[in-house]
Amino acid sequence: MIATAAVLAAVLLAAGCSKKPAAETAPSATETTAAQTTEATAEPETTEASTEADGEAVDLTNRYHMLQGTVVKTTEDGSVFTLQADDGQNYDLKLAQIRDVEVEIQEDVQIAIAYIGKEIGKGGVKPEDTDLVVALPEQEEWTVYQETGTTMFNAMSSFTVKTDDNRELSLLKDNCPMEEGALTKDSGDRVMVAYVTSGGTNYPVEVRKGE
Repeated sequence: MIATAAVLAAVLLAAGCSKKPAAETAPSATETTAAQTTEATAEPETTEASTEADGEAVDLTNRYHMLQGTVVKTTEDGSVFTLQADDGQNYDLKLAQIRDVEVEIQEDVQIAIAYIGKEIGKGGVKPEDTDLVVALPEQEEWTVYQETGTTMFNAMSSFTVKTDDNRELSLLKDNCPMEEGALTKDSGDRVMVAYVTSGGTNYPVEVRKGE
């Protein structure tokens, strides 16, 4: 009996050691196929760029204007002044609104400001609705010229364009509005330049990519 009990104990011990732990449940073939299909058919997330600006034609014929008048009042620190414009309206302007100021702003001084946008004073348009580009000393006549050509020279503060009618046009570019990609190289860029001339110097109102 003792021998029989010993044999039985040995059999039970061997059976206990050979028992394997339950394996982790693997996904069924159906689940695996479904997951792979979902992953394969999922479209990558994309960000759509707005094409409204790219697709909208810019009207260059009525885009550039001059606001002319006399400074009738300035604040003590000179940061704000009142311009009595030639249209009879008074406009309170901040110096910070103007990209480039090439004239001393003080009372009784006549100035002209080249700007981009709809004409100020018409249809309720105010200076803050436009892009005030450069303030210059007043002169008898103003013309905003537009020229298309190829750059011959492009530096930090100035550039030169050979116009399509074979003239060399040198311009300053102090903080003037510039279409992205318009001036990218030292030379050879096709550009359209809107500019005004004051005291023999050409001041860009805007630089755009030329055709």
